[in-house]
Amino acid sequence: MLKRADQADYDTWLSVGKGISRETRKRLRSPAIAKEYRLLQAEQVELIKSIPREAAKKVHEWVKAGLADGQRFSEIADRIKNDLGATTESRAICIARTETARARSNFTQARAKAVGSTGYIWRTVGDGAVRDLHAKLDGTVQRWDSPPICEIGKGGTPVRSHPGCVWNCRCFAEPLFTKTGYEK
Repeated sequence: MLKRADQADYDTWLSVGKGISRETRKRLRSPAIAKEYRLLQAEQVELIKSIPREAAKKVHEWVKAGLADGQRFSEIADRIKNDLGATTESRAICIARTETARARSNFTQARAKAVGSTGYIWRTVGDGAVRDLHAKLDGTVQRWDSPPICEIGKGGTPVRSHPGCVWNCRCFAEPLFTKTGYEK
């Protein structure tokens, strides 16, 4: 009985998932959403391109240091295989996780703006892993055209971003819809 119930739940989940995917594809093709979504996603290409650049910089430094220390190429090759493989994998996982969340967030933003929303409420998932700055933003009203400071980057530079659009962020925007764009 439990197996049948589990299978029925899974079958329902698959069916609903296919419907959601179909509807998402349809909406991404709509002129109002498609243009905005493409623009938002195009801004993120540099993050993905950074994997090979970072790897190349590390290899360059290792070769330079190895040359100065008299290392053989096989030692450097082992270091690349052992150190860079794990780094590249973890970086790729971070980028995949971030880009998936960012794509969902950009889709939400494009859809909301297409119907006149100018703002949203910042929401967190509410668990113990929420970043301090994100916890402070939770429940605040924000504008689509002015992302809040939600992170501090390299060198103390403030990072402005919408929920779900900064590395490993699990937050989400709750769009606001009315005449002013700031009310539910």
